[in-house]
Amino acid sequence: MRSDFLRIAGITIAVRCEDERVLCEWSGATRRFLVPPATPDVDLTLRAADSIAPSEGEVVFDSGAVWRMLRDGNGFRIECTSDAFERNPYKVATFNADFTRGEVLLTPPVLHLSPLDYPLDEVLVAQLLGRGRGVELHSAGIIDHAGRGHLFVGMSGAGKSTTARLWGAAAAGIVSDDRVIVREQEDGAMWMHGTPWHGEAELSMAASAPLAGVYLLVQSPVNAIRSLPHAAAVARLFTCTFPLFSNAGALEFTLAFLERLAGRVPVRELCFTRDASVVELIRTEAA
Repeated sequence: MRSDFLRIAGITIAVRCEDERVLCEWSGATRRFLVPPATPDVDLTLRAADSIAPSEGEVVFDSGAVWRMLRDGNGFRIECTSDAFERNPYKVATFNADFTRGEVLLTPPVLHLSPLDYPLDEVLVAQLLGRGRGVELHSAGIIDHAGRGHLFVGMSGAGKSTTARLWGAAAAGIVSDDRVIVREQEDGAMWMHGTPWHGEAELSMAASAPLAGVYLLVQSPVNAIRSLPHAAAVARLFTCTFPLFSNAGALEFTLAFLERLAGRVPVRELCFTRDASVVELIRTEAA
């Protein structure tokens, strides 16, 4: 049996396959997150299927586009669909109740692709994070040469990839220019973690750093850092998360986590001009 191991934000996923029809090829960005064999947090088995019939079970969430989640006994079933494939669903994953064990069925058109290709990888990690592990944010994460993490948060078009590019040689690493995970250490410290999911700059790496500051991006004719009331900071962070609206417990955890994040790390508004002068402003503030 072939076994590959991925680690994203400290969460180890074992992907096992003894079906020779499944090639289990990993895409470029995901390949950076492959690690040596380790005790997994999630254990997945892959299997090929000639076709997969849609479930008639209770729909928990429907993206309206490429995936939906349904009840499956005591667990869950995720169906992936696409107009690019004649047979739908083209990929289905079934999981136990806490998403720590599952099976992924792949139809012939996708046997040569990465088995956790979008949307399955992000859906799985979102489910794990919402069950007490952390929060994923629309953001760019920069590690400076002092080892400090700076998180620049904003939705599409806010300037995340632009901000990442502006750092240039001032950055020791860029963990992602689009999606970063924040997790809480045992001592209460907040750390940012890279993900394979990048933006237009295609920047991502399997690295992490303690958070020194969180900046909510606002394009402006001048560079400025503005303080925010605690409640406003939490509310604006929440709009940039990937909340599990179908899970009340996960929503409660996410809001409580953001409350702690805003209480332990400065969360401020960053007005910036889209030029490198903003980098010096951040470095001076951090120092």
